[in-house]
Amino acid sequence: MAKHAHTHEHNHAATVRIGQRNTKQRALIHEIIMHSERPLTIANLVALAAEQHAKVGQATVYRTVNALIEVGTIKSVQMPGGEALYEKAHLHHHHHFKCTVCGKVFDLPGCLDTGKLQNFLPPGFTLTAHEFTFYGTCADCT
Repeated sequence: MAKHAHTHEHNHAATVRIGQRNTKQRALIHEIIMHSERPLTIANLVALAAEQHAKVGQATVYRTVNALIEVGTIKSVQMPGGEALYEKAHLHHHHHFKCTVCGKVFDLPGCLDTGKLQNFLPPGFTLTAHEFTFYGTCADCT
C-alpha cells in the first residue's frame, strides 16, 4: 500500500507543477501506466480505466499523458507504422515485441551487445543509438 501512496503523491506533484488539477481520473491514468508491465495506447488506458469502473474520456487521457510526459514521469514510444504507446520513463534501455495476432506490445528486458551491432554497419559508419521491434505471436495467442 505504501507504493500506492508514493505513486499518488508523485502524480499530485507532477500535475501541480504544470498547473493542472489533480483529479481522480488523472491519478487513475498515472496508476495504470505505473503498474503496467507493457506500453499502452490511449485506447488501452481508456479501457483499463473502465475496467476499474471509472469513466475517463479520451480527451482527459490525452491531457494526462501529455502532462506526465512534460514532467518526465512517462515517455512516448512510437512503433513503426503504429500509434504512440506510453510507458514509464525510468525504464532502462530495452526493446519491444509486437504480437501480430492481438497487436499488444511487450517490453523485452535487456539489449544486445552494442559492440556486436557495430559489425552490421558498413565501414566508416558509427553506431550512436538503436531501437529494435520484434514481431511474432505472444504467449496468449500461441
